[in-house]
Amino acid sequence: MAAVLFRGDGALISYQSAIWLWGFEKKLEIPINVSVRWRGHGQGAIGLHHCPALRDEDFAMTERLPVTSVPRTLLDYASTAEQYRLELAIDRADRLDLLDPAAIDRILDDVQGHQGCRRLEKALTIYRENGFTRSGGEKKMLAVLADAGIRRPAVNNYIEGYELDFYWEDEGFAVELDSWEHHRSRRSFEEDRKRQENLTMAGIETIRITGTRLKHEPDRVASRIAEHLDRRSHPKAA
Repeated sequence: MAAVLFRGDGALISYQSAIWLWGFEKKLEIPINVSVRWRGHGQGAIGLHHCPALRDEDFAMTERLPVTSVPRTLLDYASTAEQYRLELAIDRADRLDLLDPAAIDRILDDVQGHQGCRRLEKALTIYRENGFTRSGGEKKMLAVLADAGIRRPAVNNYIEGYELDFYWEDEGFAVELDSWEHHRSRRSFEEDRKRQENLTMAGIETIRITGTRLKHEPDRVASRIAEHLDRRSHPKAA
């Protein structure tokens, strides 16, 4: 609050300080970052950012303090933070239900040329995947396996009481398609672990492939499946 008052009306907590204030990082770093629309100089423990392009929707309040909105905070942070810290902050925002990809798209369109645009867009890739359907994923997976010369598995068979997306009986190996939307509940979390345990006890090894991986790295997915099948076919001697 002292930093905001020192800089006057229209000053907003921003950058790493805003990341901390929103709860996306545990540690507050010095100097305290403040953004304003006019030019000025940082002083001591207060870092000043000149941001004439601040939009009305970039102004927000949390903990009774004026702060940059979540989309603006993530955009500014993307221009200074290491990539892994940015990704951790985005994940925390998602867990707190404060991540709005549509609002981030709007700010990316409005402030083209900002140093954080490209890095933020890259970090948001896995949060943008939508429209992944089981039938579409199955067709894509079978095409990927065929292109790699991998033997076609049984599809949607019931094994040990569970429906498996792809199953190679001789190797006792299964692949299941996965998407985040289907697992965002405590019940799903618990059931998935019971399922994994029961299949393992029955001698069936299972891996999960996300729609994002299948879309962006199909060759890598096929290569890993081939390695798993080979390993299951030729287990090492005890």
